[in-house]
Amino acid sequence: MTSPSRPRARFVARLVLARLRRRPHTLSQLVTSRCNGRCPTCLWRDQSDPELDAASVAWLYDQAGRAGFAHLVVWGGEPLLRDDLPGLLAAAKRAGLLVTLISNGWLAGERWEELRDVVDALILSLDDVGPAHDRLRGLPGLYDRLETFATRLRDEPRRPVLLVNTVLSRENRGALERVAPVAQRWGAGLYFCAMETGGMETAGFVDRVGTLALPPEELRAAARTARRLKDAGYPLLATRAFLDLLERDPALNDYRCRGPHSLLTVEADGTVRDCRRRDRPLADVDDLRVAGRDLAEVFALPRRRELLAEAEGCTACNNPDVIETSWLWDLRPAMLGKVAELAGR
Repeated sequence: MTSPSRPRARFVARLVLARLRRRPHTLSQLVTSRCNGRCPTCLWRDQSDPELDAASVAWLYDQAGRAGFAHLVVWGGEPLLRDDLPGLLAAAKRAGLLVTLISNGWLAGERWEELRDVVDALILSLDDVGPAHDRLRGLPGLYDRLETFATRLRDEPRRPVLLVNTVLSRENRGALERVAPVAQRWGAGLYFCAMETGGMETAGFVDRVGTLALPPEELRAAARTARRLKDAGYPLLATRAFLDLLERDPALNDYRCRGPHSLLTVEADGTVRDCRRRDRPLADVDDLRVAGRDLAEVFALPRRRELLAEAEGCTACNNPDVIETSWLWDLRPAMLGKVAELAGR
């Protein structure tokens, strides 16, 4: 079996090369918008949305590899609802991509045998502990499934990098205090983020679930809690720079967005997201494939060049992934250190 350090070293090398070429390093793909959960804060679940077939997804991953992408993040919806997911991720590995899978974990125990060799990092959603988490996800028994799976995974010699992600909202106040010990017990890194409430469209920002968002003072308190937990040795992965920003400016307006420089997001139906106009995509994967065009042609689209400029004055995203990825694009030392930390986990 290939040493875990080899794909991670290749990831770092590709990341550096993508930055030098001023191209995105991460392909973020919703492989489905179907989900078995019923999270009140979710913006992505839509059981009726079409999704790319296996041949188109494999083409997308091959093209991403050829274009120099380093990293694939697969999410949804719930990706494990796709029966063909192992084959899709195998195609990503053949393309040279480091694969991160995000899941609610309901099916993880049942499907891990067919996924273990094609997943480099696994992110499990964990918004609380015990029945409180089950209630938030609308899946009775989910927390016990996660506990069983994570305990089993902890002892596996071929375990992936394991992370948990906690979304903060009015529905789970104080969750960081409860989740941090669980992440530590599982041997997992812990991310957290304030819930996303909507997105930019042609007419401006569309707020869909803003009534569930925490008020500013509670986000400031969450930043202080996270810093205290990090200082106490819990596996909080947020940089101190992000925690400082969240406490100082809980609306997260004080950053320059480089998200579109770093990330290319493909929706479940194959459209390529324009994060400033989500109702008007940049391109369509199936259209590119049928026309015999390369994915890399998206980089040269006039609208994408406009998007890169517009994004630098946009702070609509409150996701720490976008903020810290923007800092990574700007080669901030704290983010270079974080990449080294994650590569060594």
